[in-house]
Amino acid sequence: MSEKEKVEDGPESSAATLEPDLGRQQAVFVRHQADRAAMSWGDRVRRRWRSALKEPITAPEEKTSGDDHAGGVSEDGQQVQYRLESTEKQQNASFFQRLTSCCRRQSRGSGLVGINSNQKLAMYLHWMFRVNFIFLFAVMCVMFFALVIFFAGIITAVGNIDKECVRIGSEEFAAADTAFADAFALSWTTFSTVGYGSTYPALGKDNSNPTNCFFINFVCSLESLVGVLYSGFCGAILFGKVLRIQSHAQVIFSDPLVIRYGSGITQGANDDKEKEDDDEEADPKIPCPVLEFRIVNRLYNELGGEIMDATLNCVANVDSNDLDPARDHSEHSMRSDSGSDAGSSGYGNSEHSAVNSLSRFLAFSGFSLHRQQQTVDEDPTSRLVTKHIFSKLHIEASDHPFFKRVWLARHTLDEDSPIVKPRIRRQIKRNGGFWPNKYNNYAAIRDSLQFNQILVSLNGVSNVSASDVYAQKIYDFVDVNIGYQFVNLLYREGDGKLGVDTDLVNDVREQNGGGGEPLALE
Repeated sequence: MSEKEKVEDGPESSAATLEPDLGRQQAVFVRHQADRAAMSWGDRVRRRWRSALKEPITAPEEKTSGDDHAGGVSEDGQQVQYRLESTEKQQNASFFQRLTSCCRRQSRGSGLVGINSNQKLAMYLHWMFRVNFIFLFAVMCVMFFALVIFFAGIITAVGNIDKECVRIGSEEFAAADTAFADAFALSWTTFSTVGYGSTYPALGKDNSNPTNCFFINFVCSLESLVGVLYSGFCGAILFGKVLRIQSHAQVIFSDPLVIRYGSGITQGANDDKEKEDDDEEADPKIPCPVLEFRIVNRLYNELGGEIMDATLNCVANVDSNDLDPARDHSEHSMRSDSGSDAGSSGYGNSEHSAVNSLSRFLAFSGFSLHRQQQTVDEDPTSRLVTKHIFSKLHIEASDHPFFKRVWLARHTLDEDSPIVKPRIRRQIKRNGGFWPNKYNNYAAIRDSLQFNQILVSLNGVSNVSASDVYAQKIYDFVDVNIGYQFVNLLYREGDGKLGVDTDLVNDVREQNGGGGEPLALE
């Protein structure tokens, strides 16, 4: 007896343990040869149709046992690819359950086409949340008139069969050769539940045989139900979009990332060039470059437009090929030591385990040289996409208790920065935490960076609505500009109030002391 049969037909003593899973079972299918590789949804549908027309799909989609494909090799000599799905048991189904089984959600791979109506509806809902209001309103209008015209066609057909069933004032249907126009008027007033009364289904006193107009009354009642559901559906979508707008923080992220280095950090703008050269020769200690971006609050001049308890979370997307081998080996050694300590005993081992526990706590709190990182493996084969490492960036003043106007975020490119190449970090460490003098130029600084994207998220509480708000921004490597700094945004208005010129949010100038990389003017 297999393990699966043991689980399904187990003894009564284990019924209490297996009770939550008695209504589910695992279905095992063999993936067809033409359907094994990863492909788009359209290509998969076309391949399934071609395969269905060429040969009947019986064996590939039937549930198989372990004896049918011994060793995991199919008849064509290739390795068998299985599809495992969780399904619901339907034992001793009633007639009503069997009758309504066609309306229930089937297994994803059981059909030829593989279309799931619930998934398509969910995708359509997500699409409506992404589009703008004007385009969404246009789509809703098109759907409204499409449904109205559809029911108008049915009313026209029914009215032509029995002209007494639809009344246009006191006249019969199509008395003035305006059948579709009259049907359209009845359709939209019924669909929208307005009901002007100028066009209406015939009543009992208007028809000699009231049973003849049952179908037109049924169509109108069905149309009114569809209209109510459609109105509620559109209202729910619009309400959800309004809630989403309210939950989005009204802030502006700067498009460029700027990096100040050398004299741009030491603020030597007022000194002449000879004095700067003398200072560099006398004191070769150069501070590490600083990466900056800024955020502007759109509601800076509105009462209650502040964001309370705002926090910034920045994560760098680094390619796995750029991971520091020495640091990765040290982290692996720390995990190995902690694992060996867990299975050993003794005072020395306990003390070593306590030290490792403390180091892990300090690393989680940000007090260790080991950066916080998480590896995401999208492609197990690493042929299409390499492993990505998401490392947390330390932002100076990452919390803002009262974000009202402008927030300048800074990240120092020091020995703990995950977006600096390992060899540069090691030289910074040997240099006592200062930037190497030979890399104090924009070309060397750009060559020392390693990241694909920087993901920034802002979270806080709106002061006017007391609801959680958020905003996000993704920076690419092309957004980096070395040797520049942001210009001032603040100014005094005529009444003395402090204002913010949001038009200058992306404006930069060359840093103090020069050294900015050339920019390609448009």
